[in-house]
Amino acid sequence: MDLQGFLFVLRARWLTIAALTLLAATAAGITAKLLPKHYMASASVVINSQYVNPVTGAQMQGMLLPAYLNTQGMILTNRTTALKVVDMLRLTDDPAYQALYAAQPKNAGTFQEWLAQKLLSKFKVNTSDRDNIISFSYTAQDPALAARVTNAFLDAYVQTNLALKTGPAQHTAQWYAGQLKTMQTQLEQAQYRLISYQKEHGVILTDQGLQAEMPLQALVTQQALAAAQNYGDLSKAQHLGEHNANVMNDPVVQALKTNLAQAQAKLSQLAQTEGANNPQYLSAQAEVSSLQQRLNQQIASVQRTVQNSAQVSQQSMAELQSAVRVQQQRLMADNTLKAEGQFLVQQVANAQRIYDVTLRSYQDSELQSKSDQTDMSVLSRAVAPMEPVGPRALVSVALGGVLGLILGLSLALVLEQLQRKVRSVQEVIDLTGAPLLGTVQIRPLLLR
Repeated sequence: MDLQGFLFVLRARWLTIAALTLLAATAAGITAKLLPKHYMASASVVINSQYVNPVTGAQMQGMLLPAYLNTQGMILTNRTTALKVVDMLRLTDDPAYQALYAAQPKNAGTFQEWLAQKLLSKFKVNTSDRDNIISFSYTAQDPALAARVTNAFLDAYVQTNLALKTGPAQHTAQWYAGQLKTMQTQLEQAQYRLISYQKEHGVILTDQGLQAEMPLQALVTQQALAAAQNYGDLSKAQHLGEHNANVMNDPVVQALKTNLAQAQAKLSQLAQTEGANNPQYLSAQAEVSSLQQRLNQQIASVQRTVQNSAQVSQQSMAELQSAVRVQQQRLMADNTLKAEGQFLVQQVANAQRIYDVTLRSYQDSELQSKSDQTDMSVLSRAVAPMEPVGPRALVSVALGGVLGLILGLSLALVLEQLQRKVRSVQEVIDLTGAPLLGTVQIRPLLLR
């Protein structure tokens, strides 16, 4: 059958096609009106891609965000989340659900699992590659129930998301707490062994090895300075005399020499003008003798001072030499003790370092386990919808009309095959194989 023949069939049997189309559309519309209405409640959350963990300081990489969104969607539709919703709404106490579950086969699983699966069958999650928003919805015949279930999924998701972050941190903190007790015991034992060793040998051991060498270097330096000072003092003491530099530079000696020179000049002048028994001459002579005596006494005092300084310097150098020997002996003893006790000191340092690292890790894990912050924020909660989402009467009528049209066309073609009629000149030619000689126009009786 060609296109022209098909069109002739449609024209001849249009009443059958129209009747089936109208009948199917009417049936679909009536069915849509009779079926119970369904309401869909929606909620949404936003994932903060710039979120920084307040404890670890870690930040999500932008390239991982699409996969992360899909992971969050899988958490929303997970059976664990649905079971939390069942517990939140106490659906196991609902008689209607109990009656429905009683009619299920024995292999339907537990009542909670069956309820969770029933909730998930009407729960939808949508994610997008263009934004960081996750939207989800639940469809039910009761708009209030749809909103309650959607919000329960939202709350369960928030709890699950927080538990996934704090749960591992809590286990880690508990493990570190157990390790801290062991580390503290090891540290106390190492400290006890070190303290016992120090008490036994009467020393204080540290992990700084220059504390004994520094006093020795200072004593050696002081000894060198004292030796140089002693050499100078001994040299001065060995060359004592009136013309010694210390004697010559003494201010008292210099003053006495000046006064003595003036008195001797005065005595020489009086000796030329006065006699030896003259009172002025005798007085000047006595003054010269007195000044000479005082000068000799001052020179002797300066010499004694130089000698005493040389003795003190020599004694100081001897004390420094003794101190250097003592410090050298102490250094040798310290080196021996350190060679024996350095292992204990290192044990204490290592135990303290391991304990500090473990303590910091425990504190970080403990803070993270108590954190109530996540990288997710609630964008909108569900409210009871005002309009149903289905069934839609116009859509049902349209679909029913299309289906009726297809059935009508199919029925028309079947009837045409069962009751074949000649409907065009070309079909006569095709059936008889005879050439066309002419056509006769037949008018209906009503048109005559």
